[in-house]
Amino acid sequence: MVNKETSEKESSEKKRRRTTTSSSSNDTTPSKISKEENVYLNAIKFEEQEASKRSPEKDSKLYHQTCEDLRKIFSDVYALKKDPEKNRHEIAEKLVDGSMMVVLLKKLNRLDKLRIRSGRDSLHREKLNVDSNRLQLQNLLYEADHLKREVQRCYQFKSQDEDIDLVSVEEFYEKAPESISRPEKTKNDEHARRLARLEWELQQRKELATLYKDLQASKELVAEDINSKAERLASLAPRLQSLLKATRPLQEALEMGVEKEWEVQKLARLLPRPLYLFYSNAQGFADACDKYMAISIDGDEEEAKQIEDSTKETQEDSEDNPGDSDNEDNEADKSHHRGRLSKTLILEQKRTNLFKPHPLSVTVSLSSKDKSKGILSIIFNFLPELGIVAARCKVREMQNVGVSAGDVINPGSLLNCLFPDDYGSESPSSRSKFQLEAVGLEANRMISMLLEKRLGKPYRWAQRVCGLEMSPKGDVLASDDLSQTSMSSVIKQIRSRWTSRVNLYRQIVTLEAGNIDLPKNHPDEKVPMRISCRLSSWIGSTWQEFSSHPFTNKFIEENLVSENDLFFQATITRDSAKLVCFVAVGCDFPAQLPVWALRLNWNGQHDATNNPAVRDMEYWVNTLEEGVKGRKASALVSQLRRIMTSMDILLETESILRAKADFPAEKTFIKAFRGRQRSRPYRMMENGGGVVYTQI
Repeated sequence: MVNKETSEKESSEKKRRRTTTSSSSNDTTPSKISKEENVYLNAIKFEEQEASKRSPEKDSKLYHQTCEDLRKIFSDVYALKKDPEKNRHEIAEKLVDGSMMVVLLKKLNRLDKLRIRSGRDSLHREKLNVDSNRLQLQNLLYEADHLKREVQRCYQFKSQDEDIDLVSVEEFYEKAPESISRPEKTKNDEHARRLARLEWELQQRKELATLYKDLQASKELVAEDINSKAERLASLAPRLQSLLKATRPLQEALEMGVEKEWEVQKLARLLPRPLYLFYSNAQGFADACDKYMAISIDGDEEEAKQIEDSTKETQEDSEDNPGDSDNEDNEADKSHHRGRLSKTLILEQKRTNLFKPHPLSVTVSLSSKDKSKGILSIIFNFLPELGIVAARCKVREMQNVGVSAGDVINPGSLLNCLFPDDYGSESPSSRSKFQLEAVGLEANRMISMLLEKRLGKPYRWAQRVCGLEMSPKGDVLASDDLSQTSMSSVIKQIRSRWTSRVNLYRQIVTLEAGNIDLPKNHPDEKVPMRISCRLSSWIGSTWQEFSSHPFTNKFIEENLVSENDLFFQATITRDSAKLVCFVAVGCDFPAQLPVWALRLNWNGQHDATNNPAVRDMEYWVNTLEEGVKGRKASALVSQLRRIMTSMDILLETESILRAKADFPAEKTFIKAFRGRQRSRPYRMMENGGGVVYTQI
């Protein structure tokens, strides 16, 4: 509880001031007003001093204590007012005490407001001070940055004489006269030495300019001499042409062909190095080993000359001015900004350049004594940007008389798997993937783009025969040794493939016509064989149709059949029975025999998965190679005849078990069934002048 006397004094003084002010408000004099203002200012000053001296913590405790006392007085007055007449005096005292406490609370509030204002003023002053210091710091940093830039600019300053390539100091003192070098002064003064070297350089250049004029004059004299001699040589050209025309009958009589060889050699010099290596080695192989092999060069000679000239100019410029690449880049950037080509057009242009072949190509034509076999032409194209060779083939002078037989000599698949696992379905260069990504194409789009542009496929054997070696770093190297060592094996393999495909083509043509006779002089032709069923149809098929049947899965899982093979479908009938044969002929036929999958439609559907007899027949036809390696050229017909006889035996042995014999026995066999599997007598054996069948 605070002193009541102090509170009462303060309240009484406040009342007197209020009374005095109100009573004399109308007739105050300036002296009284100033006196009152002084008192007010003094009071404010006193309170400010008191606020700074007193402890805020103590005032806070005093405030809370006063509030508690005031609550107590309120509760006491409330209790006393229940009997106001009796407690009137005590209520008056409580009211006075409460008034004093309210006055004290007001004073504490004023002191707190003064402290807050003082703190705010001091904070504002500190903020002003901080802002002033920060502004000074920013000014200093700006000045320091400006000075750094000026210093850097001074360091980067280059005088024009710095671009002049002066002779070394030792050579300067050795060759320059003392009137220019002045060694007693320039050796100790770098600036004077620099000026002396520049003066010596100026004198040297003047001498060289004089020498240049003399040499230019002599060059003009030599040029005039050269022009006169060139005119004389040019006048000889018509005379030489007339001489060649006069000797043509002699050349034709002697079969010399000198002019043609000159033209071909002239054209061969324009070939890129890989195609030139292939042409020269292929021509040598044809002259030495294969007289039915012809090599020719096709394409636009003028465009090839332009490419060669531009290449030579680029090489000369790069040798003469090795530092001009930056200028060329700058010019290219400027022209690019002038043109403002869109990204789509730029990418399309890059793609076109990436798949643009050299204008010249080399064609190899393979023929034979038998003119009916036609001519196989292989065209080799070189793509400079990709650094690979693409090969495609073309069949000429061969009449296509079959429907499904046309797939056998299809140029798109004729050269597939010429060597193991070489289908030309991927790039032989490791950098091609990144080149395609750079122009926004996926790596698997390369082959389709080559086929769209009718360039062929990038077979690995085509790279070898052109001498292309891919280094581990992705660089493309042209090796003459690789081309020479690969030439013989590649040409022989191509000839072997073409011969086997022509034989296969002829077999399929005869099968389409329903003819299943063996060729003349075939080892099995002399064996008498009676076939009751007949070949109803032979048509082409697809990989999707072959792989859609469950009984063909085993061949696919064992990698005996792939999507790159040739597919056919044969239908064999005998009365109500029908045997459907799904045939897969490999790319390397007849090295790998055709694969046959069978399905018999007679009293239901029977195949290798649900009928042991059909499974044995399928095994029997797919193992034809045992003991008949010399008969592989006509293996397809031999397999078909074996299937037809096996079908007859299957139907005839099955009729034995039935009450009604649908198919009477026309074959002679020892036992119709043998073993738990009840195997059928599919194997044919010669017995005197006839044939008998026994189990496999």
